[in-house]
Amino acid sequence: QVCWLSRMGQPPHRACPARRLALVGAWLSAIHAVAQASSGPSVIEWRIVNAAEVEVAWRIRSIQFYTDDACTMPLRADPSHTGAAFASEAAEMTGADYAFALRSPRGWESEGSCGPNECQLGFAFIEDVPVVRCILVAQGEEGFHASDVALQSRRPGEGEQWTEAATWRSVEPGKAKLAMACPSVPSLMNGKVSDCKFDDQRFGTCQVRCDEGFGAEEPSLRCIHGAWYLPECLAIGSIIRVVAQRPELIKPYWVVLDASLYASPDCTDQLKMDGMALSSGEYIIKYANYHPKNAWDGDATTSWASKQPCTPGSCYFGFRLRELLAMPVRCLRVEHPQGQQYHATRVSVEVLGKSGFEVLPDVEVQLLPGQNLEL
Repeated sequence: QVCWLSRMGQPPHRACPARRLALVGAWLSAIHAVAQASSGPSVIEWRIVNAAEVEVAWRIRSIQFYTDDACTMPLRADPSHTGAAFASEAAEMTGADYAFALRSPRGWESEGSCGPNECQLGFAFIEDVPVVRCILVAQGEEGFHASDVALQSRRPGEGEQWTEAATWRSVEPGKAKLAMACPSVPSLMNGKVSDCKFDDQRFGTCQVRCDEGFGAEEPSLRCIHGAWYLPECLAIGSIIRVVAQRPELIKPYWVVLDASLYASPDCTDQLKMDGMALSSGEYIIKYANYHPKNAWDGDATTSWASKQPCTPGSCYFGFRLRELLAMPVRCLRVEHPQGQQYHATRVSVEVLGKSGFEVLPDVEVQLLPGQNLEL
């Protein structure tokens, strides 16, 4: 007997009962699997809660659970396969699922402000999973982030009470790695680590001594919220930066159209630089680019702008060199746009030394446009 099913949009044809039953059974099994994954009984639930007030709304762009203190062994929190995401009421165009979809730009955001312990975001796993030891979370900016974050779990089959695993205090806005405890002290390339002291299981400091010929911006290794932050021991002289020292406040931001380094005090014999531009942070807007590379590209139609207003020593742009400069720096020329509010009136030229940055001596500085050219 020859059997077939109808095509979409055409009258039904004859079909074998056995084949039809198999297809219906497969269809029902698929529906059951999806329903179980999305709304079935969970074995264990993990969530984060704002342990401090959130003024405007709690925004979480992404979150990932890990089973080790170093955040290297992720738990698969997939709403279509391993369980269901849940959260407090979400703002439009956001949702709990988006926060666990690491490539989604939407994330989750609470509908409004959150009093302490009022808002949550979590995942209900339909199978038992190891204990969460670390989380990577990307929160919003000031007013849209929780400075204190609590990690909690519960097993619905054993009651409704949540058990607190950890609370991290004074968490900064943006991306953060939060672990139960500092992992083993890491080793350091081109340097040695010693004399480690711990305030508790999540905070510690170690001394760093770079090898001969190498230096670090800060010669210490820090564990903050259970995550190690490593300095780099780089070749002495491999980073040069220009730091704003005056006025007392540059607001709304420091803007540099172009900058060049020279081997002669009269700003001739321009030095060629090969490497990567860097800065204290650049202003970000959707339809423009203010990357620090714009300050060194020789094009005055592009620019670098600081991320925020500048006080003395807080803002800089610079360059990380692949090879050390062939000649010492004797002159710096910085071109600003028109408008005094965007200008630095005094800068320092600094180079990476053995134990941090050192001011380069005997460098002539030209800050353009001069006072007579300003509007």
